[in-house]
Amino acid sequence: MCTRRNCCCNACSCIGIIISILLATIVGVLFAFGLIPAIVVSAWIAFGIGVFVLIVLIAGLYLAAVNPRSALSKCLCQNAICMLIGSIGTIVTALAGLSILLIICIPVIVLVAVGAFFLSLLLQSLICFIICLVKKMCSVCE
Repeated sequence: MCTRRNCCCNACSCIGIIISILLATIVGVLFAFGLIPAIVVSAWIAFGIGVFVLIVLIAGLYLAAVNPRSALSKCLCQNAICMLIGSIGTIVTALAGLSILLIICIPVIVLVAVGAFFLSLLLQSLICFIICLVKKMCSVCE
């Protein structure tokens, strides 16, 4: 349970999912109207961000195993699952988008929207993870 005292931030909460759905809808509509011309570059950037966060997550898990009572360990417990879902979803949808011709048709619009959903979820969970680390290291939260 999130209270002011424990200062939790969770991207997989209802608010985080709704924000991701809204952003995915906006990106899907913009792509459908042809207003995102550099979608291939965006897919490569999303793929890079997904791989980077997955590497950071794996390295963080190894470092957190050394000291289970550290701020890193506590913040990973709160945000690791959401970061993992966002990262793997972003990597899979980016690879699917890069492996097909990205023309404007319904299946591709849905693929772009799903990729935007996972990227939004990933970025929200990464932001929540960093906020958690900063707050716990500065002794703002318990």
